Amino acid sequence: MRKTILLAPLFGLLAPAFTASAQDKVDFQTQVYPLIKASCVQCHRPEHENPERPGRMIKPKGGYVFTNAEALLAAEGEGGTKFIVPGKPDESRIIQVVKLPIDDEYHYPPEGKAPQWTKADIELVSKWIADGADFGAWKEDDKPLEYPVWDGKEKE
Repeated sequence: MRKTILLAPLFGLLAPAFTASAQDKVDFQTQVYPLIKASCVQCHRPEHENPERPGRMIKPKGGYVFTNAEALLAAEGEGGTKFIVPGKPDESRIIQVVKLPIDDEYHYPPEGKAPQWTKADIELVSKWIADGADFGAWKEDDKPLEYPVWDGKEKE
């Protein structure tokens, strides 16, 4: 009985830490992929037929497909820089390119083509990568050729 009484206050102090870490875990499917889908998938989706020119195929820009976990982990930029390096956001090309000045030729997404990531977006994706880039149950986009229509207005 005495042990229970002594452990109860200790558990009470530790419980918020366990709860906070579970709540702070970034969910790829609901938090990260919507950013990628809105800003990247228009250009980085699987090869598909051009609806305006039947018979002509549209290839993903740079050969990068961002609509499935395997392709995202395999994507490499020039010089072999991986787009996602689990545990290392600063070494991940996806973070490097969104942090570049908007007028830099390597900044993505290009200005005016898709919504830019806010600082909060970059921090969220960086945290997800730092925590190991866990895709959870998500394996691929069930509608890889669809992407949200952007109204041209940046988030604040």
